[in-house]
Amino acid sequence: MQSKKNVIFIFFFFTCSLFAQNQKAIPQVAPIIEKTVQKYQALSSFSVDFSMIIENNNKTIQSLKGVLLVKKDKYYLTMEDQIIANDGKMVWNYQKSINEVSFFEADEDFSIFHPAKLLNNWNKEYDAKFIREEEQQKKQMIVVDLKPKKQSEFYKIRIFIDKNSAYIQQVKMYEPDNTTLTYSISKFTPNVTIADGKFIFNKKEYPNVQINDMR
Repeated sequence: MQSKKNVIFIFFFFTCSLFAQNQKAIPQVAPIIEKTVQKYQALSSFSVDFSMIIENNNKTIQSLKGVLLVKKDKYYLTMEDQIIANDGKMVWNYQKSINEVSFFEADEDFSIFHPAKLLNNWNKEYDAKFIREEEQQKKQMIVVDLKPKKQSEFYKIRIFIDKNSAYIQQVKMYEPDNTTLTYSISKFTPNVTIADGKFIFNKKEYPNVQINDMR
């Protein structure tokens, strides 16, 4: 009987030890995200070639490609016949097909197109959780989930961070109606030269443009 008790005790101790080891093996998410934030903050600018796929119930609704230029808080995004830019004070959205531009307050701008902004104040905006490590295109990725603490159109944002470079490689955003938006980076170039005028809307470059000021 004593021997049986010893076996049970050893099994219990061994199981608890494994559980403790597994718990210790899970990386802390805060240092991972902070390292990524610091990497972006250290850049003067960067450019990104990306693709974006919108799906609903695993069926592709729309597939787009674009180029993003970022300089601190400013960005300039081209995507098919559309330009979305933030000059630091306002966001302007130009639709080439109808020759129309709309102006919005900069604080209304959503941050998916600006990886550094996505993680601004992340510990106040999201509950973060380490999910796993996985390999994508011969790169080791750290997968982290961000769940908004406040009401949002997305109930979860999943980010894929290159373990080696600490830069974001992919962002997946999940809506309650089973719509998923996947933003994937194919090329990343740090510290590119971008003139400040690139981000400012110049009416002379868009003859006869229709202007909608939504500010």
